[in-house]
Amino acid sequence: MKHIGIACLTTLAILTFSSCVVTENLSIQQNGSGSSTADIGVQDFFISVLKDFSDLSSQTDAHTTVMDASMHNLSSALEKGKTTSNVKFTKTDNNNYVGNFDFAQLNALITDLGGDKDQTLLTLDGTTLKFYLDINNYNQLVKVIPFLSDPNFETFGPAYNQGMSEKDYLDMISFMLGDEGPDAIRNSTITINIKAPAPITFCSGGTKVDATTFRFQFPLIDFLLLNKPMQFSLSW
Repeated sequence: MKHIGIACLTTLAILTFSSCVVTENLSIQQNGSGSSTADIGVQDFFISVLKDFSDLSSQTDAHTTVMDASMHNLSSALEKGKTTSNVKFTKTDNNNYVGNFDFAQLNALITDLGGDKDQTLLTLDGTTLKFYLDINNYNQLVKVIPFLSDPNFETFGPAYNQGMSEKDYLDMISFMLGDEGPDAIRNSTITINIKAPAPITFCSGGTKVDATTFRFQFPLIDFLLLNKPMQFSLSW
C-alpha cells in the first residue's frame, strides 16, 4: 500500500472509492507559491470496483482503466491551469502513480480549477491558511471536481448521505460493493502535510509536527458523510 498525495482537495474525489492512505505533501512559500508531490496507490479491491464502473465512464479505450483515466484528467486539468506548472504524472505499476506540480498562487488554485472566485474551501490571508468543508459549501468542491456529481458515483457521497450514521453507511457499502467494502473504507485515511515558509505560531484542527510542518489527518468516512465540518487553521 502506497502513500498518496495530490494537491489540496482534488485528491479526495479520485480516491473516494479507494482503500488507501492519502498523504498530501504541500510546500508553501512566503509569496503564496508552492509545490505538491504525490505517490498515488489504490488497493486491488477498488481497482475491481472501478473496473465494474468502467462501462459508465466516458473513456473509450478498452486498455485504459478508470484509474488511468482519472489520473489523466487530473493531470490535464492541472496542465491547463493558469497558476500551475511543471505538471508530471507517471504510472509506476498497475495500481500506483507518482505526480508532481507547482503552483504560482495557492489562493488562486481552486478558482483556477473551476471553483468560485469567492470560494471558502481553502484561503490564504497573509500568513494564515484556513481550510473549511461542510455540507453547505460542498457544492464548491463539486465545481472543482465534477466527478463528484456523476450520477453513478454521487450516491456514495455526502450530498446523498447527509445525516446517515457511520454504521448505516458501511452497511450500505457492504450491500452495494460486497463484504470487503466496509473494511476498505474504514481503513482509509487522508493526511495533509503542510510545510510553512516560517515557524508556525498558531494551529488548530491538526498537529504541529515540527517547527514548520503541520499535519491535518482524518478518516475517509468523515469526508463521505460530512456529518460535521472538516477544518483547520494555520499561521506562521
